[in-house]
Amino acid sequence: MNKNKTEILKECFTLLFTEYGDKLTEQQKTNKKELFKKIIGEYSIEKIKEMTMKMIRNRTYSNFPKIAEMIEIIEGNKEDEPELAWICLIETIERKGHYQSVSFPDYPATGAVVEAMGGWIRMCDMKIDEEKWVKKEFIKLYPIMKRKGSYPEKLIGQFELDNNQKGYSEEYMLERYGRYLDGSKIDRKMIKN
Repeated sequence: MNKNKTEILKECFTLLFTEYGDKLTEQQKTNKKELFKKIIGEYSIEKIKEMTMKMIRNRTYSNFPKIAEMIEIIEGNKEDEPELAWICLIETIERKGHYQSVSFPDYPATGAVVEAMGGWIRMCDMKIDEEKWVKKEFIKLYPIMKRKGSYPEKLIGQFELDNNQKGYSEEYMLERYGRYLDGSKIDRKMIKN
């Protein structure tokens, strides 16, 4: 049975109200319901359901949860995000190296931080003894770049940089070599279908 977002919001609010709302007046209940619908309603149905279940399972306070608590459960702890973005960056460096172009859809501000610190190729050439200082700078810059809100779509790797400098277009590379500009191979089965 498919339910629309309004029904899901109503159900989740009712669950939270049943668990925590016994001390609210009717006016407080109406205000909470409107805030819940307006602010929490911006998130996906899956995130809203997940947040509601986590609240009911893990929350020990008896008063109705604040919207900020709900947002923290949905988005995660803001203080952890730079650390998680750093881990994602290091894993990508180890997996892809400086030849491949990369993007960071889970932590889009990562691209802006890497560009501010000299770019993808330079970041990949980081020495082991430099890592702790680079990490400190990354952690410090991450929230600033996130607030700025302007992120690159991707970070250019060596293959794409070289191919662009030689004037090769995406179409030329696909047709002639069966590769994208970033050097990754194209799946020939996909072309034939």
